[in-house]
Amino acid sequence: MESLALLVGIILLTMILSGPIAIGLTFIRISNPILRTVRRLFVALLSAIGIGLGIALMFEGVALGAKLFSLFAIAAGAYALKREFTRG
Repeated sequence: MESLALLVGIILLTMILSGPIAIGLTFIRISNPILRTVRRLFVALLSAIGIGLGIALMFEGVALGAKLFSLFAIAAGAYALKREFTRG
C-alpha cells in the first residue's frame, strides 16, 4: 500500500508542478534561436504532461480536491502554452 501511495503522490506532484515550471520557463528571454526552440520544446512537454494528467484525473471518480488540482494543472498548462506561443 505504501508504494501505491507513493505512486499517487508522484503523479499528483508532477501534475501540480508541471504548469508553474512551464510558466516560469516562459519568463526567460533568449535571443539564440536554437535555445529558444529547446525552451519551447520543454514548455510544450511540461504543459502536455500537466494537461494530460489533469484531463485523465478529471474523468476519474475522485474527490473534489483532486478535481480542483486537475483544473489547476489544465489551466496552468494552457496559460503556459498561450504565453509561449502567442507572444509578439
